[in-house]
Amino acid sequence: MLSDMFDQDQIGTSIQTFSIIKTNEVADGFEVLLNIDLNSGYELEDVKMKITFEDMEAYETKDIQESVKYALGFFH
Repeated sequence: MLSDMFDQDQIGTSIQTFSIIKTNEVADGFEVLLNIDLNSGYELEDVKMKITFEDMEAYETKDIQESVKYALGFFH
């Protein structure tokens, strides 16, 4: 596993911004296609994320945009 290659003290870069390209509702939530800009200057394109209805309930929102924000660590 990739995470086994790193010590607990090593930390990666953070997410600067993201944009939702596409959302598809599935049986237990949503599949979301994202583009992500990292603080390191790199970009991740066509990243697939799954947000369940249970996740959305825990985030106390029915808005997929807000759910993705919480899942990626953007808290207000």
